[in-house]
Amino acid sequence: MNREQILHAYTAKLKQIDSSRTYSDHAKRVMAAKAYKEAQGALDQLRQAEVDSLTTRRSQLQRRMFGHQGSADANTVIARRDANDRAAKLEDPRVAQEALQAAQMEGDDLMAQAIAARAAQYGWGDVLGSYAGSRPGFKEAAEEYSGLPDPDNWQWKFHHTGQFMAGPPSNLHDAQPHEIDRLAAVDLDAGDAA
Repeated sequence: MNREQILHAYTAKLKQIDSSRTYSDHAKRVMAAKAYKEAQGALDQLRQAEVDSLTTRRSQLQRRMFGHQGSADANTVIARRDANDRAAKLEDPRVAQEALQAAQMEGDDLMAQAIAARAAQYGWGDVLGSYAGSRPGFKEAAEEYSGLPDPDNWQWKFHHTGQFMAGPPSNLHDAQPHEIDRLAAVDLDAGDAA
């Protein structure tokens, strides 16, 4: 189910509970708490699935742009680490541009990828442009990547999490979260409720 379906089902369940003439007020509060916890649990799972999907897609795009696709033998891993270490020492975009040109002329893809990743990190557009020009599909991947939100950004997290919140039932508007948890744990079938 999507977010809207979960919230619609939750609202319908609350209306059904509220309009029942069979249950006591306490039983209605228990049932409403259970419905709330169930809906919020489903929304939390859906929210996390979206975050996981976004994180996976961003990682795929980064690998497409800067290499590191598939598994690598031990020598490639060592060479990649060495290239990353050398690229991490680049502090000037002009020096990075020269190092990129040298790596491309020598056919050192791992070093070129490491320099491009460094350029992306520091916003060195000219260096990144030089790298992108020699990589088919880079521009498209970069555009998609920059169009995706960063799931580690606290503002995005706050806004995204807010979209996946079920409002507490009206008969529990004054209840604290721990009280809702306690009510949701009551077993009506066992005679716990009056």
